[in-house]
Amino acid sequence: MRIRKRIALFVSTLLLGIVLAALGIALSAPIGPTESPVYSNPRVDYAPLMFVLGITLMFGSAVVYEIVPDRWDK
Repeated sequence: MRIRKRIALFVSTLLLGIVLAALGIALSAPIGPTESPVYSNPRVDYAPLMFVLGITLMFGSAVVYEIVPDRWDK
């Protein structure tokens, strides 16, 4: 069974978006109870941006699926 390039690009874009969104959530969460404002800051400075980029890539994967042709030889 041959995997189509269209589906491979769609799935890879979707998986990259899921990984970025999951990392963004995991790195934004504070460690332990938030007793002071110091602990409520994200562990990584741009972790919320990683989450937003992940969500954008997940929605963009549908665009990739629609724009990429099904067959390359036509």
